[in-house]
Amino acid sequence: MNLRQLVIGGSLAAVVSAFAYAPAFAAEAATAAPDATVSTATPAAPSKKSVRAANRAFSRTVQKSLQKTKGLDQTTIAVFGNAKTGQVTLAGQISSEDQEGVAVAAAKQVRGVTSVSSKLTLREQGGG
Repeated sequence: MNLRQLVIGGSLAAVVSAFAYAPAFAAEAATAAPDATVSTATPAAPSKKSVRAANRAFSRTVQKSLQKTKGLDQTTIAVFGNAKTGQVTLAGQISSEDQEGVAVAAAKQVRGVTSVSSKLTLREQGGG
């Protein structure tokens, strides 16, 4: 009977010690796991703030191109751009119909622009 109690007691001690060390191994695995998953995880979605900043920078680039374009003086053209898709919308007033084509062509020449939508209106001549 002593031998049986010794074997059972020893087995019980081994099982208890295995369960006692299991959380320590799990904690080590948990701390090592994020390093492995970071490299395989997809990048986080950009924040709204960064998207707006990218759109403003993209729009400014198109606006600067329009300002440098000959034939677009005396125009008030606002640029609304989507940096992710490359879509640009031009809005404002122009003094001649030719300026619309010039503005659209100039905007299309900017790197990253995929499409240009024109909402330009012809400014009426005269004061009356």
